[in-house]
Amino acid sequence: MPERRSPPTERVTQVLNLLAEHAGAPLPLAVIAERLDLSKPTCLGILTTLTETGFAHRTEDKTYRLGPALTRIGRAAEGGIAPLDVLVPFLHTLHKDLGLGCLLTTLRDGDLVVVGRVGAITVGGPRDLVGERFPAIPPLGLPELLWSSDQVVDSWLDQPPLLPVAARRSTLRRIVREARASGFLVERLTEAPAARNDVLADLVTSGMSEAVITTLRRYLPDVDWAEFTASVPEGTTDVGTIHAPVHDHHGNQRYTISVVAGRRRVPARTCAMWTRTIADRAREASAAIGGQSPWEL
Repeated sequence: MPERRSPPTERVTQVLNLLAEHAGAPLPLAVIAERLDLSKPTCLGILTTLTETGFAHRTEDKTYRLGPALTRIGRAAEGGIAPLDVLVPFLHTLHKDLGLGCLLTTLRDGDLVVVGRVGAITVGGPRDLVGERFPAIPPLGLPELLWSSDQVVDSWLDQPPLLPVAARRSTLRRIVREARASGFLVERLTEAPAARNDVLADLVTSGMSEAVITTLRRYLPDVDWAEFTASVPEGTTDVGTIHAPVHDHHGNQRYTISVVAGRRRVPARTCAMWTRTIADRAREASAAIGGQSPWEL
């Protein structure tokens, strides 16, 4: 069937989008009409209907802002599948631009859950991963919450860790501060493969008895957070995964986009391009679901 468009509907969405862009400063009728190239009678008709239905609000000084009805719609969209429909295309874009596998993760009921994947994932094996859950217990889950509030990070750190933590808490706090400023976190490959978080995640979700898991965990190195950095190292570096946050309209870290490289001796120039690209796409993804990072305000 030929594509059919509705000019009246387009004008309504233009008005709503303009009001959303100026949420902190209500606009008068004349300004709205001028910016959207609408006649005042047409613009007034749209605003009157939106006001009557609660999608816009007319203030005492005859300016307009978004109305309370949009809150209900926003909550319904946020709680449903809509965010995933919006966010997965950003994974496809990253995969196309970088040629690397991409993951979308979130925290649910204390677990780290993989909710999206595009491309092959070298770190973590050949599994599809989508739908798999891992306990968000230190050291697992850091990329999924470090762009949240300090209270969320502290609550995570206060849990009994899966591995002994050899580093001071101040070391991790420094990494958190730097990642919030840069907008990305690089998880480097370590010299000992068994020290990688994906191996620990596989172990604790293996289905083996708790006694066996506890015994095997003793063979893993203590946690020192040395694999994480929020800057691009000079020279070359062994890049495992690069993470960036997706925030909701409350400023909470709702999802995490991860690019899985799994490559040794990556030049600084390439690493910088990867980190810049994933941080940019994550900011765009946040904007697409109406969110923004509180650390960039």
